[in-house]
Amino acid sequence: MALGYAFFIVYGSLLPFDWNGLALAGAWENFQHIRFLKLGVGDRADWVANLLLYIPLGFLLCGGLVGKSRRPLVVLIGLVLSWLSSAGLALGVEFLQEFFPPRTVSLNDILAEFIGAAVGMLLWPVIGLRLADGVRIILRGGANTTYAVLCAYALVYGAMILFPYDFLLSYDEWQARLAPDKMGWLFVAHCGGSCFLRLIPEALTIIPLGMLGALACGKTRRVSLLWAAAAGLLSGILIEILQLTIATGISQGASAGAKALGVLLGVWLIQLIGRFDWRWARSYTKAMLALGTVPYLLALAWLNHWLDGPWTEPAKGWERLAEMRFLPFYYHYFTTETVALLSLLFQAGIYFPVGVGLWFWRWTEAANPPERALVWPALAAGILASVVETGKLFIAHTHADPTNIWIAAVAASAAYALLDLMFGIASHSAGRIQSARDSSSVMGQPSGWALLGGAALLAGLGAALSSPLGGGWVFLSSLAYAALLWRYPGSWMVWVLALLPLLDLTPWSGRLFWTEYDTLLLLTLGVGYLRLYRGANAPPALRWPAKLLLTLLALSTAISLGIGLLPLGILDQNAFASYTSPYNALRVSKGLLLALAFIPLLRAAWSEPASAARRLALGMLLGLSGEILYVLWERVTFSGLFNFQTDYRITGSFPAMHVGGAYIECYLAVTLPFVVLWAWQQRRVWAALLAAGLYGLGAYCVMVTFSRGGQAAFSLTTLVLLFGFVRLSLQDRVRRVSGVTAVVLIASVAVAIAWPVFNGKYSQARVATTRQDIVTRTNHWADAQNIIHSRNAAIFGVGLGSFPSAYFWGSRESTRPATYTFVTQNGNTFLRLASGETLYFEQPVALVPEHRYTLSMDLRGNADNAAVTIPVCEKALLYSFTCVWTTRQVGAPAGQWRHHEIEILTRDFGTSSRMFPRPAKLSLYNGQAGTLVEIDNISLRDAAGNNLVRNGDFSDGMHHWFFSTDNHLAWHVKNLYLHVFFEQGWFGLIGFLALITYALARWLSRAWNHEPLSLVLCASFLSFLVVGLVDSLIDETRIGFLFYFLLLAGLMADAALLQRPKTPVNV
Repeated sequence: MALGYAFFIVYGSLLPFDWNGLALAGAWENFQHIRFLKLGVGDRADWVANLLLYIPLGFLLCGGLVGKSRRPLVVLIGLVLSWLSSAGLALGVEFLQEFFPPRTVSLNDILAEFIGAAVGMLLWPVIGLRLADGVRIILRGGANTTYAVLCAYALVYGAMILFPYDFLLSYDEWQARLAPDKMGWLFVAHCGGSCFLRLIPEALTIIPLGMLGALACGKTRRVSLLWAAAAGLLSGILIEILQLTIATGISQGASAGAKALGVLLGVWLIQLIGRFDWRWARSYTKAMLALGTVPYLLALAWLNHWLDGPWTEPAKGWERLAEMRFLPFYYHYFTTETVALLSLLFQAGIYFPVGVGLWFWRWTEAANPPERALVWPALAAGILASVVETGKLFIAHTHADPTNIWIAAVAASAAYALLDLMFGIASHSAGRIQSARDSSSVMGQPSGWALLGGAALLAGLGAALSSPLGGGWVFLSSLAYAALLWRYPGSWMVWVLALLPLLDLTPWSGRLFWTEYDTLLLLTLGVGYLRLYRGANAPPALRWPAKLLLTLLALSTAISLGIGLLPLGILDQNAFASYTSPYNALRVSKGLLLALAFIPLLRAAWSEPASAARRLALGMLLGLSGEILYVLWERVTFSGLFNFQTDYRITGSFPAMHVGGAYIECYLAVTLPFVVLWAWQQRRVWAALLAAGLYGLGAYCVMVTFSRGGQAAFSLTTLVLLFGFVRLSLQDRVRRVSGVTAVVLIASVAVAIAWPVFNGKYSQARVATTRQDIVTRTNHWADAQNIIHSRNAAIFGVGLGSFPSAYFWGSRESTRPATYTFVTQNGNTFLRLASGETLYFEQPVALVPEHRYTLSMDLRGNADNAAVTIPVCEKALLYSFTCVWTTRQVGAPAGQWRHHEIEILTRDFGTSSRMFPRPAKLSLYNGQAGTLVEIDNISLRDAAGNNLVRNGDFSDGMHHWFFSTDNHLAWHVKNLYLHVFFEQGWFGLIGFLALITYALARWLSRAWNHEPLSLVLCASFLSFLVVGLVDSLIDETRIGFLFYFLLLAGLMADAALLQRPKTPVNV
């Protein structure tokens, strides 16, 4: 072993083997005159690397010579001989380096190697035998192997904390080390968009230490997760403080938090492994591995920059292949020790899963446990790495390295071997991983839902990781949410409904077709399906009429989805950036499809109807509370809480209203009845008082939408609730007086709050224009019907999500909304704005009042009068307040670019009279009729040179950009029933109305028989249907999902009341 390591030293010390032809005499002459060099902080790491390189050599040589002997004479002789041998090798290598430039020979290196050899040989008598015993335990396998492997990992981790040991030795070095780009309380300065991504490996690499701590303490007591997190945080803080002492270290508070999370996960994994039934997992491990292959390959391609581009021509790639050096570790020589080591660990880490996956594939064969055939993981990883490195030849900014193939092969083999040593013998008996138990009696029989759950969970985590908002924190938040659901599986309904109004950050992310709420739904489905098992007597999901009608509606939706999608558009940066894209059909279909995906979870939840009804009410109550807080903030910030005179209408937390819509009033009117249901379920005075307050605040929010349809729906719903719950209270002898009092109190508070708003100047002005608005709306509906007839689409409809495009091309109106597209020419992407009805292409920017900013951009037009208007405003979703307006002529011949710079002064922004500062936005629009303006390289810089605009070169398409428009009719049919007819034809409309009619009939029957949930569902859907008279509603994903989710939940509750299950379903 010592001889092998000596060969490694010689090989590594003489790379890149560039022989200079120096004569032996000349080399000897040079060697005799080598000097001590003055080393700076940059050279110190190289000196320490030489020292570290010879520690294992001295250790191994002394171990080989001394062995287990403790006789002083033998130990002394072994120490002397091992040091002399190491010193001789060091001198020989340094002499040989005279023949291999650019190697540098100095007395500093020789001294470091002598010291390293001495340290290594002295370590053998102290810890040598213990380390040797640990290695034997690992290689032998057995019950203690896992513990020994984790101990070995802890030693390596501890040694790596301060690598490359370039300790600070002067005041100037400390001053440079404490700069903001090397140290930060949360993050270091200028870490870019990868701030959170860098925390992921920090958390992952410390997980084994958490596992080690749990195993060490687990023999005497169970480790608390809270204590584990605290220990991890203290360890993280200590590590960050220690790293302050090295020049190449980076210390930041977020890293300590990541390490705390890693230790917590390590302890939790040990506890999970101890109680997890591995025989249950064996039955479909292969399917899960196959399912994970595609995400793994995509991640591998992303990590190796395959997805970054641009790809070069094949001829250039083969030219780069001819220039490549195949000598192992050749390219590692030309970088620093830290970078070389990180590169090696990174490559090993990304191919480690290959060995793990192959081992688990073999592990599933109970009768044929994994063998130590290390050639297969090595071969698989080597072939995969060969493909990856070959691909790098054809990507302009990447560098292929054949050494990565060897690293991949060794990493995969090591992973396979370690798992085999730790678990291979007992993998088919389940004896070592956990104590045996009867999985069928505890967990139930596994179902195929787990496969779908794994796919949904992977898709959700992938969506989180790819978020333009910063994949790191979104990914970590998603993991935390998934862990919360796994720990409290019954709470999924509460979270899905509570977070519904708040999780749409499209104005900041720019992803029109995928919101953060969609990611949450996928994560919920993933965890829910993974915990879903067959029960003995599961309740019926739906009654047969409901199943039939729902099937017809789903069939109609599938047909219309196909009509809307075909012909498929080009998958470029415009495909998912505009509502006129054919792929808008996918966006609109999500509401129904995601709701249908929840049927298995709803069925399981309604095995206990009372508990499910309480969670439904609580989730709706929390969601409404969050929306009320948002609306109150919006009113205070933009118009004033008690200003009922100005024409400001709230949009709430519904960014989809950037093109108009009645989503906020619909959501408020639909959720308010569940406040009364929640209070009824609680049967407490405090709950009634809280419900009265919430209902009153909800009434205020509905009224300040100044939507006549929303106000009418709220009024009608309040009357239904008042009548229905008074009737329920009168049937309850115990709660007769208190129940009636509570219901009347809630209604009275709502009326008292709503009446002043309704009597306000703006609300009365809205009432006065009702007739005129009806004429406008009916003309718009006639226009929509004309489009249907012109396309002969009365049976199956024009297609899901097709109205914006159909209106643009087929409306009888003389005006059209302006358009935007992303154009790529010669590898450069830019924005093209066409003229039309005002459309603001915008991005939120963090402006400071009374400061100067420099706005710069490149412009190109198709006409001499082409111009772009750039308002920088304090702006809500649709309303602008304090603004700085600038219009710039392109000022260049058609087809030529010109650079522009504009000074912006934020005068009168952020006046002190408001409690909250108004957000600011940078907007772009083309108001010059008949022109095209192309925009590129937008930046808005403050005095310090910081750019406040993200994706200003549009290389990421729509990311971080959004738009709003004043022409709302171009985007919606503005009637729920006509909307369904437009998209799905008579087939879809009949199915839709039949299903709603059936549901209302069932609920009315049960409500008349004193069932409070059915009464609330009737009131809630009455609000849907009334607001639907003046708006499409379900073309917004979250409102569509809420509509179908409540519909399915209500039908499920109706079916569950007919037959109570004898054995509950576990979720």
